[in-house]
Amino acid sequence: MASYEELFSVGECFDAFVGHGLPAEIAAVQTVQRKLAEPGAISEATRQRLQAIQGRYHLLVAGEMWCPDCQINVTVMDYLQRVRPNVDLAVITKGRAEDDLLSRLELDRVPIPLVAVLDAEFRLVGRFVEKPQEVIAGGEAMKPDYREGHYLDSTLRDLLSIFEAAEGRKGN
Repeated sequence: MASYEELFSVGECFDAFVGHGLPAEIAAVQTVQRKLAEPGAISEATRQRLQAIQGRYHLLVAGEMWCPDCQINVTVMDYLQRVRPNVDLAVITKGRAEDDLLSRLELDRVPIPLVAVLDAEFRLVGRFVEKPQEVIAGGEAMKPDYREGHYLDSTLRDLLSIFEAAEGRKGN
């Protein structure tokens, strides 16, 4: 079984990942990128939390371009790595995750995107699975707004909570 660091090293950058998409899938990613650039898409509170992150983090993402959740959330993770150089990401396929992450993360299947949040030493500090918690808790009623990109800030908040928890543990 490959280490997290080995998996990260063979993963693709975001642009290469997007390059595997069909025109409609690439357009969906571009729509999310435009929404992220709009004023107010990311709350001021989230922006402040982003700036407060001190540690270095690696997002090991299992994803596929055909997946709408990947088109949304991996694009948000790309935004995160662009605004915070101490965060980077690498994307591996769902198949590779099934081979190398399934048992390690104690899963019976690999939902995508599945993100192993790793610290500077490539130790697991948390994970993000498919959708932000706010959307999961809201159920089917939230799905249309989620698909329209109205919960991009929620994805960032979930990741920030993982980073903040990891940093809190370091301080103890």
